[in-house]
Amino acid sequence: MSRSASSSLQLITPGTGGVFDYATKLAGGLQAPLTEFSETTDISGWSGDLLLLHYSNYGYQKRGIPTWVPERVRTLRRQFKVFGVVFHELYAFGPPWRSAFWLSLMQQRIARDMLHEADFWHTNREAAAQWLRKASRSTVAPHRVLPVFSNIGEPGMAEGSREPSLVVFGAGSSRARTYAWNDGEIHRFARRHGLKIHDIGRPLPDGPMAQRLAKEGVVVHGMLSEAEVSRAMLSASFGVVEYPPIDTCKSGIFAAYAAHGMCPILLWRDYDPHDGLRAGLNYAAGFDAFAGATGADLFARASQIGHAARHWYEPHCVDAHVDALKKLHAEART
Repeated sequence: MSRSASSSLQLITPGTGGVFDYATKLAGGLQAPLTEFSETTDISGWSGDLLLLHYSNYGYQKRGIPTWVPERVRTLRRQFKVFGVVFHELYAFGPPWRSAFWLSLMQQRIARDMLHEADFWHTNREAAAQWLRKASRSTVAPHRVLPVFSNIGEPGMAEGSREPSLVVFGAGSSRARTYAWNDGEIHRFARRHGLKIHDIGRPLPDGPMAQRLAKEGVVVHGMLSEAEVSRAMLSASFGVVEYPPIDTCKSGIFAAYAAHGMCPILLWRDYDPHDGLRAGLNYAAGFDAFAGATGADLFARASQIGHAARHWYEPHCVDAHVDALKKLHAEART
């Protein structure tokens, strides 16, 4: 694969998913096409201006230890004028009885190797940026921290009232965790307030959970186009996802809810503030956030939070990411 001396290129993990969607949205603005990067990719003829690596360790190796990446990057580093890294993920962690605990140090070493090769870097949350700054050598490379944007559009705020409905969107594993939260609390919340649940994404496998969705009258849409998902979100009052607040800025699901002005309901054990996100301001801290609210009060509160979520989202829209990466590229060249 040959590249002209003036070209730029984005390297992504094989297959589809959040990283692919993110890089696709950037491609036009950066004038940097996408290329899947693997251990066997022929890189011998590559050269050009900007090489932008999207780093997500589990995307490059199933246990999150892609030891081949640093060596191949060092070779490519000499073939491009500027090398930047978008750190989508750094490393995993967990209790000693889980593999992430034992693999974490190796994962950190690989992420650190990528950091030390980079002329600039970009990441999606302040906690990750703090680790990257500490792991840097004596001089910290130019960098930016911006929460991820919506991969399914950034429409203007819908005027008027929304439907009494909520959306559960995303990959099957994410949606399953949302439905399982507190023994299916989402269904009790929906029944209590007369809300219709819209399930959007690849249908869950046959089994008890899928059967419960059918019993509860959930509207199972399956896979929809970007435009269809966007329309569903513009009309719904709530969007629900199970995700830790410290990591929410890397959630494309949360970003989509916020971009569409829905009231995001975040399900987790604690709700400490992170990256400008505050419980009760720009997202609802679980279903208990609406305890005692009924009728018009419920939807007025949802609308207030939805508008605040959209306001939080706007400074890191797609155009903001493109602009930030262009400026980092320019800084690195000087």
